Amino acid sequence: MIDANANRAMEGLRVCEDIVRFHYAKPQLTRRLRSLRHGIARAVRALPIDVTELLRARDSRHDVGKRAAASSVASLEQSLLINFQRAKESLRALEECSRLITVSHSRAFQHLRFQAYALEREILLAIVRHR
Repeated sequence: MIDANANRAMEGLRVCEDIVRFHYAKPQLTRRLRSLRHGIARAVRALPIDVTELLRARDSRHDVGKRAAASSVASLEQSLLINFQRAKESLRALEECSRLITVSHSRAFQHLRFQAYALEREILLAIVRHR
């Protein structure tokens, strides 16, 4: 669960980062998204779990959720919203999973989740002003 949710959170933020970078041309917000994405990677690496354990747990071929239908997306703004939601949900799952390991690691993911909330708000308000 940790590997899947870490990948999901970082992938979602990468989509947001690319939209903010290439479509809205907001360099400061792009840097903050990148920083948040890298923060997730650091928090996962800080867990007392060996990377090889995470890779061994990865079983994409037999993942029962891989055939879930992709949602249709009508705009880049909608894609941004969907991918922020994906990242926030994954951060919450990481927070809960890491709580089983140590509370301090759980707090790190909680902090990242709240950073995502704040950054999402800031980006969406910037987009409204961009229109």
